[in-house]
Amino acid sequence: MLLRAGMLVDGTGGQPQYDCYIAVDGDNITAVGRETDFSSALVGQALDYSAYCLLPGLIDSHVHLFLEGIADPKERQGRWKENRDITLLRAAQNLGLTIRQGVTTVRDLAGPHGIGLALKQAVNANVLSGPGILTCNQGISVTGGHFHYAGGREADGALEIAQAVREQVQAGADCIKLMLTGCVNFQTEDAGAVELSETELTAAVAEAERHNRLVSVHANGIAGVRQALSAGVRTIEHGALLDEATTDLLSSSQTYWTPTLTPFFQMLNYSKQYVSSSLPTAGLERVYSKHCAMLRRAIAAGAKIIAGTDAGSQGVQHGDLWQELALLAQLGMAPLQAIASATGLAAKAAGISNDIGSIAAGQKADLLVIEGNPLDDIQCLRNVVQVYKKGIAIY
Repeated sequence: MLLRAGMLVDGTGGQPQYDCYIAVDGDNITAVGRETDFSSALVGQALDYSAYCLLPGLIDSHVHLFLEGIADPKERQGRWKENRDITLLRAAQNLGLTIRQGVTTVRDLAGPHGIGLALKQAVNANVLSGPGILTCNQGISVTGGHFHYAGGREADGALEIAQAVREQVQAGADCIKLMLTGCVNFQTEDAGAVELSETELTAAVAEAERHNRLVSVHANGIAGVRQALSAGVRTIEHGALLDEATTDLLSSSQTYWTPTLTPFFQMLNYSKQYVSSSLPTAGLERVYSKHCAMLRRAIAAGAKIIAGTDAGSQGVQHGDLWQELALLAQLGMAPLQAIASATGLAAKAAGISNDIGSIAAGQKADLLVIEGNPLDDIQCLRNVVQVYKKGIAIY
């Protein structure tokens, strides 16, 4: 199969190419070139996307497939109480929403009942149409720690924490997710105490490394993020409530940062429409403003920022990665850099860049065709014309 691209953004952060061709054989891209690089017979049969822009399939580096992005707190509470079967069916719907918007890979960072693993197996066996899934299986927290209520694995002390890591590996987890701090409290404007001790966190990272698994940590606040950086984790999720010194430390490190702007943005919008004691508008505005200011600083410093929506969190729908990229662009990230944060750089962060994340020979043929020029308006990423997953047109 040969595809003709009017504009091609390859996911590396490099300048776009125009009027070029992508050759696909089975699952893989076999060549990228000009018309003269291919036989006239093959060019004559090319799928013509000369009026459109082609990119690698997008990677959402932070989702919760078992949850829906319900904004109303009361309705949301009911979802936590549903049984495994209903939750699994809802999650399957979320897969469809995700891939139809051009997101061809997700990192599923914690859920109950082994749902992430079941969905991954179903997609790999072509039982369900959806993005490729990297899952942590269960998130690991201390007893009563953040997200323990969502089927998390509670563990205390270095030995138990190491055992919890081994259990995720045994179950088939692709990565390890640790809950290092709580969520942001918008009333007190903090994230509470750091929940894992330095000894526990170090033990978890060491055990994950022994099993060749990358570690992602949920961390907010100065103390939590500094502890995560000291332990050498791969990715920091959220990272709100930082100061300039901690932001600079993160920016100069080898750790990737998934700032998940979308949930903060959506909760702030919700608070302006509905009264909620847990979502005071003034507190949200201050937290979000500070988070944005630190991100502007990090972007200017060249931090390794990757795009993740936290899909399933309050008000955040599955597949809406274009919104996260638009918010990053508003904070000063160049469009090519923003696209790389959801393609090539995201693939490097997840350790899968040999297979996906860019348009080049040898990569999987995960492709997104959109209408418009994302370098002029990055929001046109939502103008999906076609999605290819391993060379197969999704719809």
